[in-house]
Amino acid sequence: MAKSGKLKANYFWLLTSLVIGALILSIIAGITLVKHFDTLSATREENVVQNGLRSRVTEVAQMVVPQAIWDDAVKNLDNRFDPEWAKQNIGVFLHQTSGFESTFVLDANNHTVFAAKKAQPITTSDYDRLSKPASHVVSEVRKLETARARETRKSGKTLSDPIQHSAIARLDGNLFIVTATLVQPDFGTSVLRHSRAPIVVTTMPIDLTFLKSFAARYLLTGVKLGGPEDNLESGHAYVVIGDERNEPLAVIAWQPQTPGMDMLQQLGPPTMTMLVLLAAAALTLLRRGRNMAEGLIASEARAAHLAYYDALTGHPNRVLFFDRLGQALNQIRRNENMVAVHAIDLDRFKEINDTFGHHVGDELIFQAAKRLAGTCRVTETFARLSGDEFAIVQTNADVAGAARLAQRLCDAMSQPFDLGSGRVYAGCSIGVTLVGDGQIEPGEALRQADLALYRAKDAGKGQFCFFETEMDNAVRVRRELEDDLREALTRNELFLAYQPQVGRSGAMTGVEALIRWQHPTRGLIAPNFFIPIAEQSGLIMQIGLFALRRAFEDSKRWKDLKVAINVSATQIRLKTFVEEVTALVKELGVNPHQFELEITEGILLGDDIDTQNRLAALRTMGFSLALDDFGTGYSSLSYLQRYPIDKIKIDRSFISNLGVEDEAGALVSAIVKLARAMKLSVIAEGVETDDQLTHLSALGCSDVQGYLFSKPVIANEIDDLYRDRHHAMVHQTVSA
Repeated sequence: MAKSGKLKANYFWLLTSLVIGALILSIIAGITLVKHFDTLSATREENVVQNGLRSRVTEVAQMVVPQAIWDDAVKNLDNRFDPEWAKQNIGVFLHQTSGFESTFVLDANNHTVFAAKKAQPITTSDYDRLSKPASHVVSEVRKLETARARETRKSGKTLSDPIQHSAIARLDGNLFIVTATLVQPDFGTSVLRHSRAPIVVTTMPIDLTFLKSFAARYLLTGVKLGGPEDNLESGHAYVVIGDERNEPLAVIAWQPQTPGMDMLQQLGPPTMTMLVLLAAAALTLLRRGRNMAEGLIASEARAAHLAYYDALTGHPNRVLFFDRLGQALNQIRRNENMVAVHAIDLDRFKEINDTFGHHVGDELIFQAAKRLAGTCRVTETFARLSGDEFAIVQTNADVAGAARLAQRLCDAMSQPFDLGSGRVYAGCSIGVTLVGDGQIEPGEALRQADLALYRAKDAGKGQFCFFETEMDNAVRVRRELEDDLREALTRNELFLAYQPQVGRSGAMTGVEALIRWQHPTRGLIAPNFFIPIAEQSGLIMQIGLFALRRAFEDSKRWKDLKVAINVSATQIRLKTFVEEVTALVKELGVNPHQFELEITEGILLGDDIDTQNRLAALRTMGFSLALDDFGTGYSSLSYLQRYPIDKIKIDRSFISNLGVEDEAGALVSAIVKLARAMKLSVIAEGVETDDQLTHLSALGCSDVQGYLFSKPVIANEIDDLYRDRHHAMVHQTVSA
């Protein structure tokens, strides 16, 4: 027994030695892994910061493009040099809107013709201090300009992409981002007269404000800027800032995240306790060792969490959203709580993005995400799915709670956003579905929320809507209507109705052609329901040509009446649209001067040169152009100046409040005065009462249309009204 006990004791000490040795090896390995993870984390941060710095230098250069690539810039900096123009549009504008400290203009010979610092003019000789660090940047732009000219001569095509270069340089002991941008025309109304174009040179300081903004963007802590020879504090991550020749100029250092060391500090005391109790608790030590390994694996998983977060906003992305939604749905199986899924879409993102550019669109997405996430509670998951689409998982929800959250989100998004390009209003629409069945899949839950979102948008935007089972039926009906619409043209189910337009004397001056669909089983279907289906299915072109043909044919009855015809954006953007209209005019022998094509403001967004040319071609043929629903979209005075518009049509939403809200009268008055100032005709639609007509007359708008005079009627009924066109129309009582 004694021998057996001694043998057991020997085994015990052997086991203890093995456990202790294994523990020591584990500790050494753990420390090594901790250092390795921290090193990987720091290296990853350094790569992100290095790439971010490059991106920021490029972004700064892009801020100059709107002022340099501009017909006015060519006119005032190349054709003739206007110092006052340069001061206001280069010196003052770039300093106040983008934060550039110094701005210079170089002529074709790289001689300084304008210089400003903090928006105040300075002597051109002050550029001499910058000429050496800026020489390489300017030289690169000249090389690109020469290559562009050679390519243009070779291909015969005029290229208009921005030519610019940027770099970081040291000046008087301080760091600056130096940019050089070649002056070029944008729409071609001005032409360069010299062999080489002027160059706009700018400097932006890399100062404390710059560093704070940069650190906030990339979530850096303890950011410092030092010289390349400075001794860095132990444990700091850093990137070297170099010039064009990769000569070090400075070092950005910061305190990197240390996920491994943080974990080690947490597990240190338990590990020491395990060492003391090792002899009596070998199994416990083994279990602790296993926990340590699991903790290390979890740490590595946390280090890779960026794969689950959106790069632009920093919020959860689609992958993490579906993971959280799946978890929430699993919880439903264990209790009776419900989960609300909110699908959110910005109402005017595409409009703003097309108008101001992608950089403003990205800034809007970032600010919108921040505002939406700030409205949520910590128990709710907010995520960016894609583009301007966001979603929220709301746990422990009910109808009232989901409605309150959706309303808070709509209220928050109704406030304006102050972006770099100015103040804009975006708004949002929200679709909400309440899920009480844990067997539903996350994808189906989001689909239901999306269906409710579409309904909210159809209801007028800036609203929220709950999913209802009928919406699935609506999708099915929509598909059936699309199939029926394909057959409607061949079955003669589409027809035109005409609504009279009345002048000052009350006599009919014109008609507006309105498409109608008499479905064989569903009856009369409203155009605001089937026209979107036609646009989405590609049928709008056929329907649009049908409407033009029928209106041309019917117009022969009314030689003295102007016929207004609605034309969709899809039609205008078709390359063959003008040719098809020309062929139709020749075939039917009509006079284009009798017709007015009504377009919406959305057609004008983006300043598409092809759209401008097509509208100009239609105008040359004799068609007049009217801007429909004016004031309901992104109205812009510049659009009215650039496009060949003849008439403004005031939307019915303004008319309905005349005499009820003072603001409505002020808006209508402003539109009428704007039309007069630009020598445009103006007509108001949706006039239904004598009071509205009286207010419009007082405000100077004498051309009107609406149910006060006549509902839309078929061509034969217009014939009767046309015969009495020299007499004032009698108000008709029309049922809604």
